Amino acid sequence: MLQSRRGFLIGVGAMLTTAFVKDARSFIHRNSQPLLTSPPQVVETMYWCEIPDEGYQLSLGLWRIAPPPPTWRKFFISEGIPHRTESEIERICSSHLIEPGDFDKPMSVRYWEDWFDIEGGPLARAYHLLQKIDLGPERGSERGPLLEFNIGSHPGDSTHYVNAKDMLSLSLLQARLIDLGMPIKIVEDT
Repeated sequence: MLQSRRGFLIGVGAMLTTAFVKDARSFIHRNSQPLLTSPPQVVETMYWCEIPDEGYQLSLGLWRIAPPPPTWRKFFISEGIPHRTESEIERICSSHLIEPGDFDKPMSVRYWEDWFDIEGGPLARAYHLLQKIDLGPERGSERGPLLEFNIGSHPGDSTHYVNAKDMLSLSLLQARLIDLGMPIKIVEDT
């Protein structure tokens, strides 16, 4: 379900100029592809995949379904969750409804898949990253290039994901990431 729409401020930053928008539109018209300039340094890749009637879904890393759940201990370590002292163990057991003897058992499948869809999976990671950065203003309408931030696409679904409305939105997003000095390259998921 749609949570918010955010557009792009044209004329702000080094790349989001009206001239860039004109060049991007022309490039898209000629090539049927977004204009995606690569940042000087690439540390991470954001992928786009066309979803008919919804735009271009973004993922930070390749899209995939949740892998099998790790043990609780591996999860705590990978997420930097302290779990060594008595008070840390007590807090963790209380918040996750587990016992210290469960640390080396696989996580609950439901908890793991919910965490993957809400926090740690490629769609959720793109959602949370783009939610935090200054892309432009909140939009009440679907007009103009924009990103749509969504939580769930049907009842019972809690997947966090973001869609770019069109190829111009992808082009402007890449330009804005470069303006912000973020070493993220946007490419098509093939």
